[in-house]
Amino acid sequence: MPPKKTKPAPQASLFRRDVPKMPEGYYTPGPNPNLRRFVEEHATPYDPGTDDYDVPPFNHSITTTKATAIYNMHTYWSKKPHDAIQQYIKHYTRTGDLVLDPFSGSGGTSLAALMEGRAAIAIDLSPAATFITKNYCTPVDVDELQRAFSELEARVKPEMDWLYETRCDRCDGRATTAYTVYSYVFQCPRCLTKLPLFDCLEIPAQTAAGKDKTIRICPHCHVNGHEEEIKTSSKRFDAIPVLVSYFCDEGCKPQRGERVHNDPDPKKKAYFEKYDLAKVTEIEKKKIPHWIPPHRMMNIESDTEPWGDEWRPGRNFRTVSELFTKRNLWALGAIFAGLKDIKQPYQDALTFATSSFLLNLTKLYKHRETGGGQPTGNYYMPQISKENEAWSAFERKFTDILNGLRELSNVLQSTQVIVSTQSSVDLSAIPSDSVDLVFTDPPYAGKYQYGELNFIWEAWLNLNTKWHDGEIIVNETRGKTDIDWADMMRLAVAECYRVLKPGHWLALCYHDTSEGTWSLVQDVMAEAGFVVDKSDTALFIDTGQKTYNQTQAEKVTQRDLVINFRKPREGEVAAKLLLSGEEGPASFNEKAQFILREALERLPGAPADRLYDELVAQHCQTTSS
Repeated sequence: MPPKKTKPAPQASLFRRDVPKMPEGYYTPGPNPNLRRFVEEHATPYDPGTDDYDVPPFNHSITTTKATAIYNMHTYWSKKPHDAIQQYIKHYTRTGDLVLDPFSGSGGTSLAALMEGRAAIAIDLSPAATFITKNYCTPVDVDELQRAFSELEARVKPEMDWLYETRCDRCDGRATTAYTVYSYVFQCPRCLTKLPLFDCLEIPAQTAAGKDKTIRICPHCHVNGHEEEIKTSSKRFDAIPVLVSYFCDEGCKPQRGERVHNDPDPKKKAYFEKYDLAKVTEIEKKKIPHWIPPHRMMNIESDTEPWGDEWRPGRNFRTVSELFTKRNLWALGAIFAGLKDIKQPYQDALTFATSSFLLNLTKLYKHRETGGGQPTGNYYMPQISKENEAWSAFERKFTDILNGLRELSNVLQSTQVIVSTQSSVDLSAIPSDSVDLVFTDPPYAGKYQYGELNFIWEAWLNLNTKWHDGEIIVNETRGKTDIDWADMMRLAVAECYRVLKPGHWLALCYHDTSEGTWSLVQDVMAEAGFVVDKSDTALFIDTGQKTYNQTQAEKVTQRDLVINFRKPREGEVAAKLLLSGEEGPASFNEKAQFILREALERLPGAPADRLYDELVAQHCQTTSS
């Protein structure tokens, strides 16, 4: 490793005595005017005559977990565990060095840098992303935050109690709705009965290709000996409440009770109608007395055109409000209204907590008898959804936030961070040759539609929702092609190359399934001047937790692959990567066969997904000449 700098290390002990002061103006919901000053204060000037940085590429894979208190503070798309990023930062940099993430997302790189005593620059164009980053990197007094939460609870809990009040059908006493299940209604094509999908029987069946599947059939036809499938692709009618789970507030054991709309128990059925349906009807008749987001999805005025690539005929909601039942819309409005009078920085910390569980209050939350069902990286609208009670969701998330903050108080070694809400195609505020490491997880083509997915957060947080023209993305609805993506990535990568010190490294997380994007990544990095590290094997970050797509498909990257690129020193000849256009189908196939043969010799018995990871990583690395 290179010798230590003379720059004094941050005083880690401060985090164990007092909440440290953050840098002045370290966060802005727009381009940060203090960015250049921050870099000038924290960057060590590069002197080619005395620079002795000589660090080999990071060369081992990481197996870790997402099940940590810090990770669980907030959900974000394609989020990387901070402890994995820490290992890269520790390897490539020294205490006090400057780390840049030009696509910061929820701020994992910046947080990891602070935990290692480095200074950090977090750049992202999404205001939701930078708000989340800001709160991840901002230590607060836990005791004061708990007092602020109690203050908020005193203001809004009576309203919450009214919104979710019901009665226990065992003791007739007071009860609180834990969740309500809603089901869309479909019409049976045989008997023409309209019935909620929730009531349909599940039976095993097979696809046309002979694969096992489960279908739902009409219970009325089943009684008459027919197995008539109720297809969700047919016309559907409005969703209705079909099940209520509640907590008895009067001491019944077990505390939890449950009833359905067609309950065979007459008393349960009567209570469902008298208290559960009646409460929904009462709320529907009233006007919500709080501000709620007035935004149309992606600010598209049309009622017929797709508002984005996440739009589908089955996801045909047009406003942010339509993603919520009126009760949960009201509850969130009450919480945000109560937050206005909480003093800073605790207002932001509690707003951060609210945004973290907000999506769990939408109609995107799928009802599963075994539990779970949280939204996972898209706007899929389940046919049977769960309306969760808001305040309990807040309490659970607040506990997660407290646990994460307590853990952070013991591991943060620096607060030297700056967060700027801007595009990375122009980093002119950062001087050339000033950054010691770039670690980033850039947007790959159209895999995650960050702008569309973040829109709900930005609407509720009342942040800018009209920044998407500058998004680096492939988006058919907005006319953004892979060529547009590559052109903007070239600008961003060129800026990363400019600000990175010669001889230093850019570690790029790679999580995409598109063969074409591999070649584009090579082209973009090569044209900027980077040299790719030729590792003997694929490097990856594996959390052991897979997305739905990863569990269902073989040709999907099963881990977060990491490729190391180095900026050559002045006078050093950069190895050029072959451009994708120079490589025909035959040569690509030959190369793929070579990579797979070599991988099978090195990893005998490796599963298909592991070989696929090798193909992705080695394809990028073996095309340097």
